[in-house]
Amino acid sequence: MKISVSWLKGFLPSFSSDTLSLVEKLTFLGFEVEEVQEPSLPDDLVVVGRIEEVVQHPNAERLTICRVDVGREEPLQIVCGAPNVKAGMVVPVATLKAKLTASDGQTITIKPSKIRGERSFGMICAADELGLSDDHSGVMELDSSCRIGEPVARYFDGDVVLDIAVTPNRPDVLSHLGIARELAGGEEIHYPEQNAVPFVQTGTLVDVLDAVACPYYTGVVIRGITVAESPAWLRKKLESIGLRPKNNIVDITNYILHGLGQPLHAFDLQKLAGERVVVRSDVRGEFVAINQQSFQVEPGMPVICDSQKPVALAGVMGGLESAVSDATTDILLESAWFDPSMIRKSAKKAAISSDASYRYERGIDPRNVRRSAECAVALILELAGGRIEEAQEWGSVPAELRRVALRADRVNALLGSSIAAGEMVAMLQRIGFRTDETEGESITFEVPSCRVDVSGEIDLVEEIARLYGYDNIQPSAQMATIYPQSRKFPEFFPDFLRSLMVGLHFREILTNPLVKREEAALFSDKLVGVLNPISEGLEVLRPALVPGFLKVISHNIRHGNRDLQLFEVARGFQSLAAGECRSESPLDAYSEQEYLVLAITGSRFPRIWNQSSEKVDFYDLMGAVEMLLEKLNLLDKSVVNIYNENTVSIDVQLTEKGRSCSYRAGVVQRLDSNLLGKFDIGQDVYIAELDAAALESCFSSGVTYEPPSRFPVVQRDISLVLPPDVTVQSLVELVRSSDSLIRGVSVFDLFERTREDGGERSVALSLEIADHAGTLQDERISDILSKVGSNAASKLGAVIRQV
Repeated sequence: MKISVSWLKGFLPSFSSDTLSLVEKLTFLGFEVEEVQEPSLPDDLVVVGRIEEVVQHPNAERLTICRVDVGREEPLQIVCGAPNVKAGMVVPVATLKAKLTASDGQTITIKPSKIRGERSFGMICAADELGLSDDHSGVMELDSSCRIGEPVARYFDGDVVLDIAVTPNRPDVLSHLGIARELAGGEEIHYPEQNAVPFVQTGTLVDVLDAVACPYYTGVVIRGITVAESPAWLRKKLESIGLRPKNNIVDITNYILHGLGQPLHAFDLQKLAGERVVVRSDVRGEFVAINQQSFQVEPGMPVICDSQKPVALAGVMGGLESAVSDATTDILLESAWFDPSMIRKSAKKAAISSDASYRYERGIDPRNVRRSAECAVALILELAGGRIEEAQEWGSVPAELRRVALRADRVNALLGSSIAAGEMVAMLQRIGFRTDETEGESITFEVPSCRVDVSGEIDLVEEIARLYGYDNIQPSAQMATIYPQSRKFPEFFPDFLRSLMVGLHFREILTNPLVKREEAALFSDKLVGVLNPISEGLEVLRPALVPGFLKVISHNIRHGNRDLQLFEVARGFQSLAAGECRSESPLDAYSEQEYLVLAITGSRFPRIWNQSSEKVDFYDLMGAVEMLLEKLNLLDKSVVNIYNENTVSIDVQLTEKGRSCSYRAGVVQRLDSNLLGKFDIGQDVYIAELDAAALESCFSSGVTYEPPSRFPVVQRDISLVLPPDVTVQSLVELVRSSDSLIRGVSVFDLFERTREDGGERSVALSLEIADHAGTLQDERISDILSKVGSNAASKLGAVIRQV
């Protein structure tokens, strides 16, 4: 929200604060000043001129040749393209060597030029070309009292404009009046002049059919007005905060909106069927707003209607058909109090936002509705003439203010302060709160009608902390911190995983859980859609982390970073089929799973002059996964299952209470080039997708030490012939489980026949056999080898190879 300091001084005449102290004061009051716009006055070579003659350019239809008096012996000839130039206008003229600042920050120096064959010796300026506003609709017209030839800068007051960030809970400061209340400090606030309006409760001018949507509505009919350009003082105020003046009626409504915080709207009375308005929320139809956009009106959306049709979307925007124009002579001025929630829903359905809806959605001051209407009427009668013919109000504002009790001891206990009760009362009174009654240690305050955010004692505590100054609250000397005697390790398993991956030289990334539907569909058909996407590319929740990884990798490669080692611990989301739901709860229709995903791509080592560049491969990532499993004490319990040359799965096998169970830990794979192409990636990418929950359930921080046997370890080799469909891994697992004395099994030789010769494989295994109880005898070793052979034959169809 933009606040003009000179406009602010109209409410506080004695207010005199330099910009730095004002910004600091507002910041400590809780209103962050995002930008300070210092005054930028035109160059002294931009002077006041009067257009004496305007003729058509002989070689250009849209150009004119103007003779302009700038106080010199001879008028200047200037070629101009503005549509509103005419003889007799007093305008700003940039003479030769004058410097103007363009919108892009470039400085333009005025020089003699030839435009379509005609000489031009200056420039007649629009307001935006002088940096005074954004208006470029035509040249700027100055007041006729300005002296010809004098610098234009002498007729402009430098105004500082502050761009203030206002939190959603403080709609009371969305105006110059609201900021003035915060800065007043007990000083009397000067309101704009009011014209007493004789409102009556009965009549046919206003009818409200939905009292919930509109508890209070006022309408004033003014006839015989003259719609014209606003005076300079009003135009300057609006231009200072970035608004473009339109005409005196519309400018007055904007002036009241930004000055007092009350939205107003003026209807052309002759364009209202029946010359009346009806507030209702049961209409279905089409409505064209003043921004020339068409909207569908549905039941539940409050609208302002005449006797036949909608003429405004209540609290949001007026209609094009009933808008005030230059031909308007009679108006109906609206000032009302609408329900915030209904205006918010209505604006959201229509997908439209305005300065009015921004304030109505947050809550306006109901006691400011009538006063704002009377201030606007006074200005209209002064600037546009006319007479009040009829004024009607419907409904009422709350008769009593909210009351909130405050305990001074409670305030100091919460803030850790020692503020006296009288000081608390004085602070709250400075911003409009009034003491109602005192009972014991409790003080009851009347809450100003503008403070819709104050409803309980804690709100008053917050106000006192804000006004007292957070920096003035001293830290307590009695503060003490107790540290736990012991700490669970790891306390939070995902963070433990992150620390391990950082130790393995992987870089953590954080990807958006919302992704494009077409990207997510590449990885799952059980997508979870978002009911109200915040943008077009964020329609569904990610079913896995891989889509986000590929977008990050693609972005880095496009920016020259091709060598990456990345990881992320986050959740994926999928919908469940009807038969998979556990109960009737809506949340049970979805599954949520936490993953640890690793990705590597590019070169194995950084570029070094004495070392060749090697690309990472499948085994680099597999090695990183095995190192992670080792740090989790799961490597000796893990089993690798090979799907194909590009994909393997990892299972973790545990023995719990004498029963063996297996957990699927995840997969390691090289991604298909066709998939990578959809993300504009032209190099190999290797991904490991691990189930974080499975790793956590299998992980045990305790390590059991098993001392080596004091007796000799026996090594024996055995060779077996395997059928084609039996994996070597299954043979190794079977041999290891054949006897408790077998401590290790490794493959040291493999011979495979071609498919034409039967496809059989001869696998040579080395067995380590150890007994902690004594030295192994040959008979016991022979029994173990015999058991291995019989198990392999009966369970796998393998036979011991005869030499």
